[in-house]
Amino acid sequence: MLKTKEDVLHVIAEDAWMVEILRSAQFLGLPDWWICAGFVRSKIWDKQQNLPSRTSLTDIDVIYFDEENINERKEKEQEQQLHRLRTGIPWSVKN
Repeated sequence: MLKTKEDVLHVIAEDAWMVEILRSAQFLGLPDWWICAGFVRSKIWDKQQNLPSRTSLTDIDVIYFDEENINERKEKEQEQQLHRLRTGIPWSVKN
């Protein structure tokens, strides 16, 4: 049973695919960034339900805050960088 933040962090740290996704997002060097929504929720649900395989994700949301550059074109460039780095991943980058 996942009851604490540490429990959740441990489950994510044990998942090599999730760690690689986090490292890929870190590569962009974005300020104040997070991966959220289904990426974490689905992992917790899968673990709680003892599902034998990963629930597929429609996207992986990378969010960040950079008040110096709020250009949507920059978000699309960052998405393309991630697609080149990790093909086949449904990246979504939003400032």
